[in-house]
Amino acid sequence: MIRDLTLLDACIVCSDMRAEDVACVRAATGREPGEWFAVDRWQSNGPAWTCLQDGMPWAIGGLTLVNDWAGVAWFVARPGLRRSSWIAVVRAMHRVLRASTATDNPQRRRRIEAHVLHGWVGASALARHMGLQFEGLRVGAGARGESFEMWGLVAPEGRKTPELERDTATGVIA
Repeated sequence: MIRDLTLLDACIVCSDMRAEDVACVRAATGREPGEWFAVDRWQSNGPAWTCLQDGMPWAIGGLTLVNDWAGVAWFVARPGLRRSSWIAVVRAMHRVLRASTATDNPQRRRRIEAHVLHGWVGASALARHMGLQFEGLRVGAGARGESFEMWGLVAPEGRKTPELERDTATGVIA
């Protein structure tokens, strides 16, 4: 199940992140993830959501609106996210990207980016699956010299916000 992100959800997920997420946060910020990161994700400017698994927050994601024309997609999860939860995550991500790039959205962003720690195959595959294109490698851009893959999507003109449909089997808005 997907719901709007709460501070408690962010704290739960960020206190038990996958090792890959921890490495990415360290590289991007130079700091150990902790409560500060949970608060940062919760306060990020833009849509943000939680994926519940077994009634508990298991993954969080969103789109940080960094300026009037671009947003940066983000996602972190706890270990053990099941296939059924991944399906809900992907639907939520698609919904946010579609709505955020629709021309009739007053907060439309014409560009969406994702910054992926180089070598994290799963994160690169997720960015590709979301429709983002690999744009290049920022060599040595991390706090300890790590490299980041840059992924981007430029929204087509003239696309309206799609009607949202609820999947009757899962209850997830698609």
